[in-house]
Amino acid sequence: MIEPEPADLAHPRRTLVSIEAIDRAGMNEAYFIPVADQLANIRRWNDERGWGFTDAELDAIDTTPARPSQPLVVDVVAVYLPEKDGVDGVRRTFEEMWEVASEGAPENWSWRQHIAGPRPVRLLPGSTHTPGVRRVTVDLGAGWDPVDGARAIEIRGRDSAAAEILAAAAHFPEWMQAMEGVNVPFVYLAGYVVSHPENEAWRHVPCLSWNEFLGRVNLMDHWADHHQRRWAVPTRVSE
Repeated sequence: MIEPEPADLAHPRRTLVSIEAIDRAGMNEAYFIPVADQLANIRRWNDERGWGFTDAELDAIDTTPARPSQPLVVDVVAVYLPEKDGVDGVRRTFEEMWEVASEGAPENWSWRQHIAGPRPVRLLPGSTHTPGVRRVTVDLGAGWDPVDGARAIEIRGRDSAAAEILAAAAHFPEWMQAMEGVNVPFVYLAGYVVSHPENEAWRHVPCLSWNEFLGRVNLMDHWADHHQRRWAVPTRVSE
């Protein structure tokens, strides 16, 4: 088994080209909702899906309006679920939040529909999963270089986002449906790794994209060392 090595770079640098591109999109105002509205979403999903978070845990979330430093930097209220019925917390959170996010899209496709079924996921080595609800600042455009491109395996690291991206997709369906890889990048969930037993184990990365032609959000996986111009590698900026 070949273990991917996390990069030393905690916060991948944004290129000037990517900043100019997303400035034109007016992303933050158009597609992101306030933290207070996100917390209301979490309360509703918690009740509907039986996650078990208490009122005290949810009341502890700071809902002070955020002032993002640049486009595609946003505060996200993310959940991190505990183990249940033999399913570890990382995989349970992944599956639950994908279900919530996919319900907000007209159509969706994921490896659930793949003949081999859902792929095993785990965190990138060096990352940790602590159950709870937290407000996290995420840079959804980190590592995106639409001119020269980049490889996730070279720029991912200990702060690469994982569950936070699925939470963002659930809270911000307009953002998810705006992805086209030119003004709004598709995203790697580079805080995760995926196993393909028939290939090099744990060498793949989950990725989220929008297919404008089909009107469908896709949860797939790519080789971590693929060179891509249309993809970002989001990071946690603060927690």
